[in-house]
Amino acid sequence: MTLLKRRIAGALAIIGVASLITFLQVEANHETDDQIGEEAIWNAGPEDLSAISQACKMTDALRYRDCFIDQMGEYASSDAVAFTQALASQKSPRLGYLTGLREYGLVDLGFVVYPGTQKLHPGWALLNGIPALIDLDDVAALPKSAMEKDPQYAALHQRHPQMQLIVNDDQRKADTSPQIERLPGEGERFAVPYSLQDPCADCAPLAQAIFGFDFNDAGKFLGIKFLRVEKVKP
Repeated sequence: MTLLKRRIAGALAIIGVASLITFLQVEANHETDDQIGEEAIWNAGPEDLSAISQACKMTDALRYRDCFIDQMGEYASSDAVAFTQALASQKSPRLGYLTGLREYGLVDLGFVVYPGTQKLHPGWALLNGIPALIDLDDVAALPKSAMEKDPQYAALHQRHPQMQLIVNDDQRKADTSPQIERLPGEGERFAVPYSLQDPCADCAPLAQAIFGFDFNDAGKFLGIKFLRVEKVKP
């Protein structure tokens, strides 16, 4: 082989290795890119929400939700609209938008706001696992039958037969977050609180029920487990 041919062969080998490294880096980025990122956050101003409410007034809940999402496109990014559409497509549809994101590793925590007729209600969602969105404020998805067998719950329910399991706004503030516990095999559990209280607007929580949202080491959702009933922290 001549010197020229050896140089050409060496150059091609270097190009081939560089191309392979670039390919692997791109593939790695694709695998680690979050499906829902900061681009999906919408810092909605009062004027934006007021304009949307004006445009969508005098409609029922379903039409209002569709109208809100349609109008939202005038003020928010396409990623923000996509998040709201995804939330509205859940088994228990909700109208909400993403206002913050906290990265935890396997699965991230999203801070959500649900626009209501009188006020904005805060909420949580788990993001970027499998599936990419889990609504933590969907009380209907919780395994209540397991909770009802708990002795502490039964004693409390006997004294307060009208007691309900609800999401309390104070439990979903932007400066709060669920506890994260490590599971065997490098999985993780989000311990999420819900309020137990009588059905009145001014009633204080009687206690809180904690449910665990479990994920394996690949970020795949394994299910929800009732964990315990505990006193409300002052």
